[in-house]
Amino acid sequence: MRKKDEKIQNFLYTTVIFIIVFVLVAMSVGLLHILLRKKTNISAIAMLGGALSLSVAFLWKTENYYYCIAFIVLSAVVAGFCYNYGGFKFMEYLPKKAIYGFIVLMTLCMAAFISVFSIFKHLVYWSATFDFGIFLQMYHYMAETFEPLSTCERDKLLSHFAVHFSPIFYVLLPVYYIFPSAKTLFICQGVLAASGAIPLMLICKNKKFGNLEIISFSIVYLFSCAIVGPCFYDFHENAFLPPLLMWFFYAIEKRKTVLMYVFMVLLLMVKEDAALYVALIGYYCIFAMEKKRHGAIIFSVSVIYFVVVTGLMSKFGEGVMTSRTYGNLMVDHNGGLGEVVKTVILNPVYFITQCISEESFKFFLMMLLPLGFLPLISKKLSNYFLAAPFILTNLASGYHYAQEIGFQYVFGTATCLIYCALINYDDIKAKNKQFIPVFMSVATLCSFASMQSGKTTAMDVYMGDPKKFQLRDEVLAEVPENASVAVFDSFTLTRLAQRKEVYLLSDGNLNKPLDYDFIVLKDGYSDHEWLNEIRAKLPENGYLVYSDVEGSEVTIYVNSDYKGEE
Repeated sequence: MRKKDEKIQNFLYTTVIFIIVFVLVAMSVGLLHILLRKKTNISAIAMLGGALSLSVAFLWKTENYYYCIAFIVLSAVVAGFCYNYGGFKFMEYLPKKAIYGFIVLMTLCMAAFISVFSIFKHLVYWSATFDFGIFLQMYHYMAETFEPLSTCERDKLLSHFAVHFSPIFYVLLPVYYIFPSAKTLFICQGVLAASGAIPLMLICKNKKFGNLEIISFSIVYLFSCAIVGPCFYDFHENAFLPPLLMWFFYAIEKRKTVLMYVFMVLLLMVKEDAALYVALIGYYCIFAMEKKRHGAIIFSVSVIYFVVVTGLMSKFGEGVMTSRTYGNLMVDHNGGLGEVVKTVILNPVYFITQCISEESFKFFLMMLLPLGFLPLISKKLSNYFLAAPFILTNLASGYHYAQEIGFQYVFGTATCLIYCALINYDDIKAKNKQFIPVFMSVATLCSFASMQSGKTTAMDVYMGDPKKFQLRDEVLAEVPENASVAVFDSFTLTRLAQRKEVYLLSDGNLNKPLDYDFIVLKDGYSDHEWLNEIRAKLPENGYLVYSDVEGSEVTIYVNSDYKGEE
């Protein structure tokens, strides 16, 4: 019955979405008919609006790779007819200020979409310790001590910079200090990711693109699954990459040297591996800029920075996780990046085979089809340096998540690919080339409808029974802020992360004494082997039931030696 109810609900959702989109399109077409009936082909616009409405309604929450491609083809064919029969001519009559205002509005709407539904995801306990609890606790420490510390990342008090060197986090600290909430981080991430559309718009303006081209490329960025999707995998420093990279590209385009070096420094602050993007962009600048020394300086600084930072991390921190990311390219897993470079040079055929698989091919299509494969179409060799991060960071990696469009590893590569598509498009001399960005925007919208619409599910879950989640929040809030806590469930820990000591229970706790002030267990795991062993150890270690409220789905235990607030 449950599956049947879900099918009925999905059908109703699809019907409502189709009606809403169709009505909006019909109203827009009617308005255009009144204002521009002599300046555009209203029938062509109506046909495209109908095709997009049908595509969005059908693809909504499907997350189906094959359906997505089918409707991209359908919508692209209709968009082709609309373009050929003058359906987009009205764009030429719109003032530039209206176009820029519309893009700013879209940017705000996308930032709101990401922020709101990320928060709902957190409200229904779908944000995990990895990777949200560690950053929420880190910001709590930063606000209190200015140090990026956490206890739940490696089960001990440790600076996050020992794992990833990301001083860019301090940029958001003033905002968090004023609004010390988990919601603050989600809102900041949504604003960061969406804001990259502004420098992209300025780049289009600098290249003297027409209205249709500017709006199309803005849609490609704002609705890109690789920009929006990773925002829903909790919170990461990688979200700084899209806006910083776009501003970096804008500074390069405008030959603003000071601004260029400012954003180079900010990019290097994002993460140690961000140096890869900067180095390859530096190589691109050697060929693209008149003053080649700037490109050489950017490349050299980024390489030196990477060597110094990773060396310090290896000596004083946890080291760089090269074997996890590129273990498939390493003979000696302790050999570092030198092993990877050695494999690429001495065995290039093997390197190529590591970039090709069924899953990587699907990932390749989902990343490049919405871009019309433009990043791979250029007569300029230098432009391929902008596509290189995609190959090195995603396709060549043996780390499964690097080839998933919903994880943070695509933030930077997607941004580079979008900019690469833009400059390659600018080099095309064909008369009717404006259809290319139209196709790209249509393909992006179809991909978004299929792959990202499911992110709204969290709101449905929360609205279905808000009291259940509110009750759990109230129960967990009873744990004193100064107490040390160990939590079994990764998703429950994020509610208790804003404290000095919070740990994630594991089977490793079987071999050491339980000396936490509080232990929080998630109900419903009666058949969990090592959890049952820990549960049996609790009375032996002096733990008593502190809270066991029916319906909260958590049981809280307190150490009998805990003295309470001091």
